[in-house]
Amino acid sequence: MIPSWEFLLDEAAFQSILPPEHAQFARPIREGLSLFLGGLPPEQQVSIVRAQAKLPASASFSQRLGVLARSSPVLHKVGQILARDKRLPLELRGYLSELESLPPVVSQPVLEQAITQELGPLDRLGITLGPAIAEASVAVVVPFDRNQPSSGPTSSGPISSGQATTAGVFKILKPGIEQQLDHELRLLTRVGEQLDRRCQALQIPELDYEDAFSQAHVKLLDEVQLENEQRHLVEAKAFFADEPRVQIPELLEHCTKRVTSMERLSGGKVTDHGLFAGRDKRQLAALIGEALIAAPVFSKRADPIFHGDPHAGNLFLTDDGRLGILDWSLVGRLGADVRRMVMQISLAAVVLDARGVALRMAELAAPQRPDETALKAVAEKWVACVRRGRFPGLSWLVAMLDEAVQQAKLRVPEDLMLLRKSLLALEGVVMDVGDRTGLIDRTLNMEFMRHFAVELPQRWFHPPFSHRFATQVSNFDITQALLGAPTALASFLTGHALDAIESCHGKASNTMNVSH
Repeated sequence: MIPSWEFLLDEAAFQSILPPEHAQFARPIREGLSLFLGGLPPEQQVSIVRAQAKLPASASFSQRLGVLARSSPVLHKVGQILARDKRLPLELRGYLSELESLPPVVSQPVLEQAITQELGPLDRLGITLGPAIAEASVAVVVPFDRNQPSSGPTSSGPISSGQATTAGVFKILKPGIEQQLDHELRLLTRVGEQLDRRCQALQIPELDYEDAFSQAHVKLLDEVQLENEQRHLVEAKAFFADEPRVQIPELLEHCTKRVTSMERLSGGKVTDHGLFAGRDKRQLAALIGEALIAAPVFSKRADPIFHGDPHAGNLFLTDDGRLGILDWSLVGRLGADVRRMVMQISLAAVVLDARGVALRMAELAAPQRPDETALKAVAEKWVACVRRGRFPGLSWLVAMLDEAVQQAKLRVPEDLMLLRKSLLALEGVVMDVGDRTGLIDRTLNMEFMRHFAVELPQRWFHPPFSHRFATQVSNFDITQALLGAPTALASFLTGHALDAIESCHGKASNTMNVSH
């Protein structure tokens, strides 16, 4: 019998775990999740109900959601993204953080059979498997040792034949996961279609939810394209070749479409670092920000790669103190044009040019034009935040783009959406590691100043409009910002005066209302 999901999906319960500013999404989430679960194969639905029935009657809603997320690769991935979101209740984040690295459920004999089917008899390859050590949303990690003949100098003589042992891990796709993931992602598109039809009834912004979920469909399918991950590993290894503080697993031989063979890193999740000194914690947090965000943002490459799924389970503090970055299946690319436009938006905000911010956001958008009046209003609101002292860094930019998407129907590039998802995951991780907020923006500011200082001598030899710098800022951009500084100062002082007048007027009105 196919279950009804009303017993689990309670709208009031969803409201209790959502941030106050997003409480209106409780009903759409309940309806969307009900449609998603109802579209799963009957046997999977029954399995979900059984897992819920095993929980004690006193189990909280957060605990039930954590167990629910384990039943589906799509919900598993969503849970990993939200696990470090500080806006959510601590209890819910605790259950979701367990999704970052789960104990294996797929049996060892099934895994051995699957690996043998891909690679052939393992004993002929000198490979000995160990027990599986972790299970993720779409794959299982199995360690192995490989013995192979070697020769080299020894203490007893110049050359000696012997055995060299390589320690590695196999990442192998779960049986049937490709079909399961594709089916669930198609269900996600159906959820988008329903939300598009019911925007007014649900009182949510009229966005193209179907298109957004379709983009997620394309990106998440990369999770099961292990040949892509293998290419990404090689590229990431080259990208961080000059950064000794970062370790990317080396790709090993014996890879197939369903198996990735790579170096095994020794260590644990960065959030379990065991560091006590505040300085050590902040240094590790800064390194995470530098490697995962600043490195691609300030790269001189035309299309630098960035990690699309940097939850805590994919970030290791290795035994020798390096940052190990795992799982390169989901990646994005920050093209020079996108990075340049992001810098142009920040520069316009620095000189309090709301019109310039709106124009550049429109240029950043996909071919479909946004609502220009609404976009200008969004730009004015967020430039006012800069005037009041907020620095226009990446967090400011992402928050403004989020609002522009909702209020002005702005369509941002797909990879920028993925960067926004990565930033959401990283902000919580970095805060848990470094015990402070705002560390990513501070790290980006420091990296900008460092790169800018290195570029200064070279700028004498570049044309005024050249953007061939890591900062993506031309000499003309700098000149324009300096010329706009007096106007910005006047706007800053005028704005503060108007803010003070409005504040006094508001207090006077409140006083009069109280007296009446």
